[in-house]
Amino acid sequence: MAGIIEASLLCWAVDGHNSTAWINAIATAATIQWCALLLALGGIPATLGIVLRWAAAGWRSCRTRSSDKTTAEWWNEVLWTPPKPTEAVDPDEASWVEAYNVPDAGNVIKARNGERVQAICLSGGGVRSACIAMGVMQEFSKEDPIKPGAGVHEKFGDRAKLIDTVDYVISVSGGGYTAGARLLATQDTEKKPLVSERFEEGSPELDHFRRGSSYIADSPGELVYALAVVFKNLLASITILFTLPALLGWVFGYLLSRPAFSFAQIIPVLNPNVNDAFVHEHPDYLMCLTDHPASWIAVAVFAGLAAFLTSIAMGIEMFLWEKRSERAKLWVQRFAVGSAVFAALVLIVVIGLPTLMRLCSSLSAHATHNQGDAAAAVSGLVGLNYLAAITAMAWKKRTTMSGEAKELALWKRLLPPGVIAMILVVVTLAVLLVAWLVILGCFAAGVFRSLTAGGLEGGPGHTPFSALWPWGLVAAIAWISSVDVASISLNPFYRYRLGQTFAVRRKRVSGVWRAEAYDRNEYTWLPDFGSVPAGGPKFIFAASAPISGKHKPAPGLNAVSYVMSHDFIGGPELGWLRAPQLHDQSPPRIKRDLTVLTAVAASGAAFASAMGRQQKGFEKLLAVSGARLGTWLPNPNFVANLAASKKGACLDPKDNERPWPKSLPCIRGAGYYYRELIGLNYPDARLVQVTDGGHYENLGLVEALRRRSRLIFCIDGGGDAPPFASGLADAMRLAEYELGVTIDFDYFAKFPLAELTPGSGDKFEETDAFYGLNSRLAKRTVAVGLITYPSAAPDLGHGPHERQGLLIFAKAVLCKEFPQWLLTYAASSDVFPHDPTSDQWFNEGQFAAYTQLGRIMGQQVRECIHDLQKDSTL
Repeated sequence: MAGIIEASLLCWAVDGHNSTAWINAIATAATIQWCALLLALGGIPATLGIVLRWAAAGWRSCRTRSSDKTTAEWWNEVLWTPPKPTEAVDPDEASWVEAYNVPDAGNVIKARNGERVQAICLSGGGVRSACIAMGVMQEFSKEDPIKPGAGVHEKFGDRAKLIDTVDYVISVSGGGYTAGARLLATQDTEKKPLVSERFEEGSPELDHFRRGSSYIADSPGELVYALAVVFKNLLASITILFTLPALLGWVFGYLLSRPAFSFAQIIPVLNPNVNDAFVHEHPDYLMCLTDHPASWIAVAVFAGLAAFLTSIAMGIEMFLWEKRSERAKLWVQRFAVGSAVFAALVLIVVIGLPTLMRLCSSLSAHATHNQGDAAAAVSGLVGLNYLAAITAMAWKKRTTMSGEAKELALWKRLLPPGVIAMILVVVTLAVLLVAWLVILGCFAAGVFRSLTAGGLEGGPGHTPFSALWPWGLVAAIAWISSVDVASISLNPFYRYRLGQTFAVRRKRVSGVWRAEAYDRNEYTWLPDFGSVPAGGPKFIFAASAPISGKHKPAPGLNAVSYVMSHDFIGGPELGWLRAPQLHDQSPPRIKRDLTVLTAVAASGAAFASAMGRQQKGFEKLLAVSGARLGTWLPNPNFVANLAASKKGACLDPKDNERPWPKSLPCIRGAGYYYRELIGLNYPDARLVQVTDGGHYENLGLVEALRRRSRLIFCIDGGGDAPPFASGLADAMRLAEYELGVTIDFDYFAKFPLAELTPGSGDKFEETDAFYGLNSRLAKRTVAVGLITYPSAAPDLGHGPHERQGLLIFAKAVLCKEFPQWLLTYAASSDVFPHDPTSDQWFNEGQFAAYTQLGRIMGQQVRECIHDLQKDSTL
């Protein structure tokens, strides 16, 4: 339309209407025309994306014809649909009912024939929690089963112990190290060992764990390798982050130097040779080297149109009230918003971008003539990010910044913690945006200066690197399009190091039993390695998925449950996918992440760009530096929407018309990196970011309650700051609000929660060498709570006792009755038993102390079981 108007005005001008106003009108129409074209160029990547999506669909079609497992409508094979609520469900508890949607949980309850479903929960806390969980599990491997289900004795005989007969082993983060180790150690199809028959005291598996407890790096060579991996990921992340503005700068610099796009209100880069005399002497001067005041008129046209349409909408609202007038008002408002947006875009193109180029032109010129300084600046930026990444990962005392805490105390009093975190995120993103814009402006200014050096049309101007730059542009786009952001994060390295310590199987070598680590290239697929071949508990690795947008969880939580097991992955908020079918239907790169080791690593992905309830505000720096331990996995909600749209049954009717992609992405490209950086975690995206389970709930207790377990052994090896059990408090609060479950620790007077508080235990005499430990001593490590489920919890009976259960909670605390060597170790370490989770380099003393603490906790749990059995409570 603008082109037609421009052509018409030119015809009138040729006929003699060549006044200044007329010329400005022609220039305005031309500016609008070429601005619209420039903005339309942004549709090229979208078109390319559609073409690639069609290509992926064609590839899937070919793969379907050549494979027995892959199907065209794969979503029907993969998706698990929850049962519809019955009419008996109280509408007031509808959200609770949905939170209990877990596949196969009802069948487990029925198989128990009225007895309690049993679960073991192993908390997060890095290698500290792994050692504690290992000690506890060793004690559970000695305890007899508690009312085992039907057929257990016939199947296992007298071999079965408590750990073999519980229904679930639910782990989070560091607890998953031990759970995954136990699970993978049973993958012997010939001997078919039970879970209790591996990692015993004195076993080769435990010795292997002890030797590798400093699993990140236990030698100078491995430390150098680990630092090199961090540096490599940093370079890759910075390349992805700043390649896009460099590419855009090349394009914008080239276009703004062309005659058709010479509409900048100010000259983007001044040419000292071009002045009024030069323009007068050379009619073929470059138009882009002069100001174009008419560009303001192009902005004013659409700004005025937006104001005019807004006035019309206000008039409709003031004088009309019919339904038809409301629709008319909405249409007018939409056109007003569209006009305002286009005015803003024209403003950016004709004024904002040229101004940015003018500001950055001196930097660009300085970098061109002083490459050493430019290299030093880039090296400094990389080095600073590298130092920040290493510090964030290895700093042991994040919470003991006394001086800094005092300086921030005023801000903490004035602003809520959530607001402070958001301010830090905004400041971080603002700094990154400035750097991003500077690079865009410098590249655009450099290209513009080179192309306009002669000042004349067809002059000696040239682009930097002459004919090579288009090929470089194509190569950069190809690299960004093909890179997999999950592969250049720390997740593969983290997964590998975990596997070297925790993924072992027992083998006889030269007559001696050894624990041999799984080969690095052996994939521990969830459907194949995610269950115990001989039978036993179901292993569930609890992770989390950050969600943004209108469907995000409660403020401060910012993440939902996402669990992985051998048969299902997902959660009640996002939905569920069948793991075996998903494994068959997934593209290769995603399939490589559907393994037990990935489940362990993702559940323990403590460093991520989004950290749920543990959000502190510095997470975006981790994303920039490449220090990301999480990964991107299929989103069940996307699969559900895709399946529903084929039937026209989406909850939102607009989604039925939405062009949903027909496949999962083959590559988690640079777009996913930008999503992490900006925080775009859409609930209906094809993939979701999967991070540490502690970002949702650190004990795994909520997952056990979600499965209606009525006998839960919860092992808390977290690093809660004494005297508060904040991890338990978070879990209890989450369970009450999301599931309607209450837990009462005052019901069992013999095992009160207060006796786990440091300072509540029996004291040493003043003359005793351990007198200094008195303030850290608790009475015992075990407390018992009464669980009460609401009527919304399905598959449970209606009687009060059928909706009640027991929580046996064990926490890592010090007691006077501990062995002398353990008390001696505690006296020599002010932080024991709360070594920071960031310390993943355990030495022999730490390993022994925490494993022994776990054994003592397990022994006290066993004593508690016997007491409850005597009272007929169990």
